[in-house]
Amino acid sequence: MSVQLTVIGLNKIGVSIGLALKENPQLITRFCHDRDSSKHKKVLEMAAFDQAPGNIISAIENSDIVILSVPVDEIRDTLEIISPKLKPGVVIMDTSPVKVGVLKWVNEILPEDSYFISFHPTLNPKYFSEQSMDISYAHEDLFKNSYIIIANSSKTEGDAIKLASDLAKIIGSSPYFADPVEIDGIIAGTEILPRILPAAFIQSIVSQPGWKETQKIAGTTFFGLSEFVNLQQEREVFGVSIQINKENTIRIINNLMYSLIDFRDLLESEKWDEVERYIKSAKESQAEWKINRERANWDNLNDYSEVPSSGDFLLKMIGFGKKRKK
Repeated sequence: MSVQLTVIGLNKIGVSIGLALKENPQLITRFCHDRDSSKHKKVLEMAAFDQAPGNIISAIENSDIVILSVPVDEIRDTLEIISPKLKPGVVIMDTSPVKVGVLKWVNEILPEDSYFISFHPTLNPKYFSEQSMDISYAHEDLFKNSYIIIANSSKTEGDAIKLASDLAKIIGSSPYFADPVEIDGIIAGTEILPRILPAAFIQSIVSQPGWKETQKIAGTTFFGLSEFVNLQQEREVFGVSIQINKENTIRIINNLMYSLIDFRDLLESEKWDEVERYIKSAKESQAEWKINRERANWDNLNDYSEVPSSGDFLLKMIGFGKKRKK
């Protein structure tokens, strides 16, 4: 007997989860599904998954764990589609960076006999230069030297949280338990603002009368920042992640505006020494963060002394399911 785990959404994150679990075929049967069925054959050839049913219901109806790795604008619809066919006692995990907004959808849609965990990976710094979410950038060690941010609703049992923690360790990461409200505030700065900024930057340039000529000479610097506009959390309905994290997004935009005004004031006052210090300080802060992130010497990060064996994980999953069905 094995645990059936299904990943919905075959992007870099979803496929990497499958790859990270491939050493446990006798204990974890890996199912997957994507609305783009052409990906199914490829991930099976990669040995990232064991089965890829063409129908989403067939992929989830017998699953003990369902992991959503879909764009933010597809989360609600996906929950509505799978909800009526979920196995009693199933644990649903969502890899998106949005917490409170998704929890509201979950409380509205998912059945009472299911349990939800926000399971957001922060990724191995080894792969930070790989910005694409395409499955060709999936890696078995994508989650090493990093945290999985785990947040949950008040209805989620402690056993489900422990299950998510164990899964984080099995795929090579470390669990980071967080309050959904607090994490939404942080995510606004680290995930949302970097996607809004290039959009505002592009609009500030292309809306000028001289854009017809400017575009002829814009080069690598313009490309470097503007390209990030293509890394949105949504596939089609852009701005959903902003909408459900509106207050934090407004706050972080205000902070950016204050910083820009301060910098503009330095220019107007011709305080060139302070301009130099401003830029130098930013460079040093970024370099320090990069070094610390690559070293990953955070307290308790990747302490594998208590990593559950695959057998322990299976027994916990089976026992957990039986307990909740009583």
